[in-house]
Amino acid sequence: MVEAQLKDQTVSLKIHRQSSMQSVLFHSLIIMLGCAAVGVSQTTHHAPITLGKLTAPPKIDGVMNESEWSGASKAELNFQIEPGENITASEKTEVWLAADHATLYIAFHAYDSDPSAIRARVSKRDDINDDDLVVLLIDTFNDRQRAYRFTFNPFGIQQDGVFTEQTVDESWDAQYESKGQLAKDGFIVEAAIPFQSIRFRAGKDAKWGLHLRRVIARKAERTSWQPVRREVNSLLLQMGELSGLADVYTGRTLDIIPTLIGSVTSEREAIPITPQRPEGVRNNTVNKLDPGLTAIYSMTPTLTLAATINPDFSQVEADVPQINTNQRFALFYPERRPFFLEGIDVFEPTFTKGFKLLNTRTIVDPDWGLKLTGKLERNAIGVLIASDRAPGLQVPANDPNFGQNALVTVARWQRSFGQDSAVGGFFSDRRFGNASNTVLAGETRVRVSKAANVGFQLVRTRTTDQHSNTQSDWAANTRFTNYGRHWRIFLNDEYVGANYAAQAGFIQRRGYHQQYADIGRVFWAKEGTKLNKWLVNVWPYVFMQRSKQPDGSPEVEYVNPAVDVQFQRNIALTFYHSRDREGFAGKQLSYRFNKISLSSYALKKLSFTTKFVFGEGIFYDFVKLQVGRKNDMEIDLTYRPNNKINVGLLYLKSTLNNPRTGHRLFNQEILRNGTTYQFTPYHSVRSIFDYDTSLRQFGASLLYAYVPRPNTTFYLGYNDLLFNSYDPIAQRRVTDEGLIRQRRALFFKLSYNFRF
Repeated sequence: MVEAQLKDQTVSLKIHRQSSMQSVLFHSLIIMLGCAAVGVSQTTHHAPITLGKLTAPPKIDGVMNESEWSGASKAELNFQIEPGENITASEKTEVWLAADHATLYIAFHAYDSDPSAIRARVSKRDDINDDDLVVLLIDTFNDRQRAYRFTFNPFGIQQDGVFTEQTVDESWDAQYESKGQLAKDGFIVEAAIPFQSIRFRAGKDAKWGLHLRRVIARKAERTSWQPVRREVNSLLLQMGELSGLADVYTGRTLDIIPTLIGSVTSEREAIPITPQRPEGVRNNTVNKLDPGLTAIYSMTPTLTLAATINPDFSQVEADVPQINTNQRFALFYPERRPFFLEGIDVFEPTFTKGFKLLNTRTIVDPDWGLKLTGKLERNAIGVLIASDRAPGLQVPANDPNFGQNALVTVARWQRSFGQDSAVGGFFSDRRFGNASNTVLAGETRVRVSKAANVGFQLVRTRTTDQHSNTQSDWAANTRFTNYGRHWRIFLNDEYVGANYAAQAGFIQRRGYHQQYADIGRVFWAKEGTKLNKWLVNVWPYVFMQRSKQPDGSPEVEYVNPAVDVQFQRNIALTFYHSRDREGFAGKQLSYRFNKISLSSYALKKLSFTTKFVFGEGIFYDFVKLQVGRKNDMEIDLTYRPNNKINVGLLYLKSTLNNPRTGHRLFNQEILRNGTTYQFTPYHSVRSIFDYDTSLRQFGASLLYAYVPRPNTTFYLGYNDLLFNSYDPIAQRRVTDEGLIRQRRALFFKLSYNFRF
């Protein structure tokens, strides 16, 4: 299986205690002031929709039968909210909503004046972003904090997630039925969502927040049942309402998910040199058969308990390649393992881009886990406990902690107040032998106007090593965001102490105090004019950062004037010029560079994103530290010759040359090709081939997948890792051996979700 190693690169700096306490007091003062702010009430333009009642459950087949839906409530998506603002939608869309005791039913009839231009692919679940779409958003607690998002392409292929104003967590998956079909006048999608699959508040007087939307891909147009105003920086605050929830299922649900993972892995490893093995290398083959069991119990419609023994922590998806040569700060790789993704949104910060206090990929190889997530009135809670065997296998065999497990405990609480405002707390504790790491954090997000909100985060960490040496420190984050119709302003002050350590989280570096500002104004092309036929808006802005080291010298300083241009049909262009100054290894270095990016999703079969950086850059080498001539390139192409084949090509290149001699200081190129053939929505074959010139590494993988529904899967795959004329064990060039196979593996993964 493809697994990425976590990388930890930090700059260890000595922070003066006085500076630390001043920053803590400053942020604490703003927190107290922020908590006193008043939220902004929601705006609703339509009367609530009352769920209709059907005489019998409709057949979910993508064919509208009026007699089946005769008792449903009907709505129309009359507002175009992008690229226009609440003007008449260019295409008609009708929606029907109904429910019985156990299930929520919804049907979309998306009319189209040019049905041949509809974009629809037979794809795997969640991979539908380039298609035409219809969307259901429901805030089942009606508190405007988060909402379930159900999205369907014209074939009814599903993409679901948990929507907040900060992000959309598409890792959340629910079990439900949907089907769609192309029609002569557009397309039709029908869906049946069991109430067992979601968490909610119900009752006679209960109401849910509701958005109904459609995406017309070729026009980059979004239409809506509810008008959405640009001067209100919140989609949740502009939801309509859904009622008729008095008689819905509120019982308990138990999911039992057994898993079985098997693999045969052959890998070269170093051994002592002997007359029989003068090369000091052998192939070690490991056969593995790993059963596991996970149980998810919905204690109430709002609270879920998950427990697992030897859980399925396999990773089938491969990490997206990133340039890792000449990087000053650590790279982050997202979580993809199923158990950790369950309810993960509860553990996220209350506002976007706060310190990531929980990065579950730091729990490398757990043998059991326990998780409790849910909501009690306005309180969201989460508890995660896992036992990780990896630390005990990473120390020498003569270490007293060899074979021991690390115990990780995480707790999260958040309480909403007002509208789009919340306060929360976080606790994590990691124990391994005599060593420990404890993190305590408090944070809040307060909406102060229809376009603006303020976020605060204060963190205290305490770390004890195996020899009982203890270090403690602070981190604080304060930010202001104003995204209105015209002005877009983002301000941030961030402090991280030199001894800050959140071992269950992720941070790029520590020992700094920085300020960041992003200020710009959007100019919209007047709707209905000739200019508006090809231009949506122009957004000139400037973003600046100033980061200081403890001695007062700059770590990073830059001022970047930039402009974004959004064209019709989802074509975008960005240009910015950067003037930077950095402190590194006791020296101050100044440099400049330019960046141009262009993206287009205008064509039905081909989409692309390109980025070019040219100018100057730093060679981060303590011995040969210097400013060189920099050229970076990124090209990401996706080609869809028909509705079942998807071909992706990614090319990354980064070079830095000595400006005087022309000598190349470093060069890294990465090329990846990923091709998927989707036989049906459930069956697919995928191949990935990639090559990294810096590592001289070639990877190949082939995967068959059968995924009829979440947690019911069968995967069969093969991975190969080779090096081009390079021996990674000896760490030297071997020009006469060609490709050297370092590792290959054949694996399968089988799981089934039994629901009771």
